[in-house]
Amino acid sequence: MSLNFRCWQVVPARQQNRADVSQPSDFSGEQPANGPTSYGDRSDKEARLGVLAAFAAYGSWGTLTLYYAALSHVPSIEVVANRVSWSLLLLGLFFLVRKRWGEVWLALINPKVFWVLLATSVLISINWLTYIWAVSVGHATEASLGYFIVPLLNVAMGYVFLSERLSRLQIAAIILAVAAILLQLVLLGTLPVVSLVVAFTFGTYGYLRKIVPVGPNLGLLIELLFVAPFAISYVIYVQMTGEGHLSIADPTTSLLLLFTGVVTYLPLMWFSAGAKRLRLSTLGIMQYMNPTIQFLIAVFVLQEDVSMSKLATFALIWLSVLVYSYDAILSSRQRRNERALQA
Repeated sequence: MSLNFRCWQVVPARQQNRADVSQPSDFSGEQPANGPTSYGDRSDKEARLGVLAAFAAYGSWGTLTLYYAALSHVPSIEVVANRVSWSLLLLGLFFLVRKRWGEVWLALINPKVFWVLLATSVLISINWLTYIWAVSVGHATEASLGYFIVPLLNVAMGYVFLSERLSRLQIAAIILAVAAILLQLVLLGTLPVVSLVVAFTFGTYGYLRKIVPVGPNLGLLIELLFVAPFAISYVIYVQMTGEGHLSIADPTTSLLLLFTGVVTYLPLMWFSAGAKRLRLSTLGIMQYMNPTIQFLIAVFVLQEDVSMSKLATFALIWLSVLVYSYDAILSSRQRRNERALQA
């Protein structure tokens, strides 16, 4: 999430039909990321396009680890400031061309939308900064662990804040994830701080974004508008003091910083296209592509050191992910069987 920008979480299959997680009508007219719940009304071609789009989105988010590793010589806060600034320019132009800027005002005059998106703008900024910093200092494996935890955290938050019932398998998955964190505390004497910050900021972000009637494009634009004054001011400051990295003398770094807006927005477009065509259970499984790719890149490309103690932590997390995914598959099959009986 990237941060790595990965904003819309797929909730467990057993929770899909609950009123408390349903998407309200969207100010922007965008179809919510939840999409349809079956392939029944979609052609095979549409389904294939959905899979390709989702692969492109999750694959892109995963490989962003390499992108930000190439910017490891730039201070993380400067990278984030550039990411916000150029993403705002790109998304702002998109809304200008589509003549949709009026939707921004319509959303902001709603007090609930205003305050929730203000909170999510802070959360996603912290998430981006933590992730990019982790990649730059050789802790990309810990960041990937955080994104593995996010779906399990969403389940726990649904139980705590929404009084949602948990299946036995979901409870088992959460217990395994907690055990993994405690195991690292015992074996290494430290908590996986990076993983927990990534998981809690992005998990809370996903929860809050579900409760406001704003689509992904409009929501991101408003979040960028909230943090843009700080980001743009910082970019201007470091450039004026000679500490900035936007320079003709270093065209590679300059282009990488300029294109942070593109690598932020394109995966979002692909994700939205995929989410409109795929079942939630399918997206729920595919979302693990992102942290898996991050982990593989960190270990085999960036050659981060992973001790046996950390591998034990990852093993428990992966086991919890398998349990969680198995529960989602079972729930999806049960719903399909119920619909077949009702037909």
